[in-house]
Amino acid sequence: MLGLLTPLAILGLLAIDPIGIAVMPILLSQKNPYGRSFAFLSGSFGALVLAGLLFAIGFGTKVLGIESAHAWLVPGSEIIAGALLLFLAARLLWLLEKGRLTTEPSDNLVQRLRLSIWHLLILGAILVVLQSMVDVVFVIAMIHIGQLHLAVASLLTAVSTYAIAALLLQLAIVGAYWVTPRKQKLQTLGKVHRLLARFANQAVIGTSLFLGSALLINGGLSLSGLSHL
Repeated sequence: MLGLLTPLAILGLLAIDPIGIAVMPILLSQKNPYGRSFAFLSGSFGALVLAGLLFAIGFGTKVLGIESAHAWLVPGSEIIAGALLLFLAARLLWLLEKGRLTTEPSDNLVQRLRLSIWHLLILGAILVVLQSMVDVVFVIAMIHIGQLHLAVASLLTAVSTYAIAALLLQLAIVGAYWVTPRKQKLQTLGKVHRLLARFANQAVIGTSLFLGSALLINGGLSLSGLSHL
């Protein structure tokens, strides 16, 4: 099981979410900062686990059946996913060089962050669901998990491991704010904001390049092996 959880945790850590990270300093600067932050993160975690289970159960078994008749399907999907990630990285790099890429939450999102705790929980869930649907690495990882036909407890553990790792940076921001002396809390939030503005987009670009290249290579090697059979 450890051999499965470790790569899932790594993939989760690589799933950098600039919007989700940018939200945390805003919530922590409001009244009841911990309650509001954990409401948002709870919605994100619950939605991420649910989306992962739906992909794993809904598609994993079906893909396994199709794969037995069409061995090229999974390698072909990996190549397409890798190409999409490389295109995303190139697009983000172009926007960054043109100065059109920002980590600042939209005014509409900032307004919604002033809503009640229950609304924050729902907002966190909605943002994660929307991102998960276009995150090709997440989709492929969950489908692969479904193909393993794990017991319910093991499947839930696997998906939860990814979800926790994906939200670890947001949790780290909350933790850093909590351990910071009261007089320095605003200063800490400012440092987090500056680090986010400086490195978040670069991290997303680097991660997309790495994962996209890995998927392309793995898919290409698999197709090459099939062609020699």
